[in-house]
Amino acid sequence: MRNVSVSLNADNQIEVQVGSESRAGESYYLGLQPASENHDFRPATGTMQLVGEWIRLLTDLNDGQQLFLPFDFSDEYTRWLTLHREGLDVTIIFGWATVEGWSISPRDLSQYAFGVPGFMTDEPFLPQTFYLPRVISNLRNCYAILAEQACHEEMHPVPGGEMLT
Repeated sequence: MRNVSVSLNADNQIEVQVGSESRAGESYYLGLQPASENHDFRPATGTMQLVGEWIRLLTDLNDGQQLFLPFDFSDEYTRWLTLHREGLDVTIIFGWATVEGWSISPRDLSQYAFGVPGFMTDEPFLPQTFYLPRVISNLRNCYAILAEQACHEEMHPVPGGEMLT
């Protein structure tokens, strides 16, 4: 069983599982980045890029640091995971902030990686602690699955700009 996983559900929502908790978030703004040359909505591609950035940030996370990782890109708010590293363990908590989803690039989360204005933890407050190398390994598996889905998106566009996943 994976302690952390990221996937797309049938409605192209980003589904994040952390231990005993699960949340789903909007992926729409992942395909509408201001610097993007491709304006087709490709949720698997955007989610794959997002998970790749999560892996990069987690790999570089130092002992004692706190990290914020977005997963719900709605127009008026975003949902986040916050992670605090202690030794080889990481404690993860779900939360949200009023940062707008369109303002975040899945390719570079550095603007908010170490602090999110107005971040609030979800209620009930349920911190869960996991072995960090295992979390990174699980996310690498999720990345591989999303990469396959992204390849499928590239090969099978749907008329009207929407993509099959």
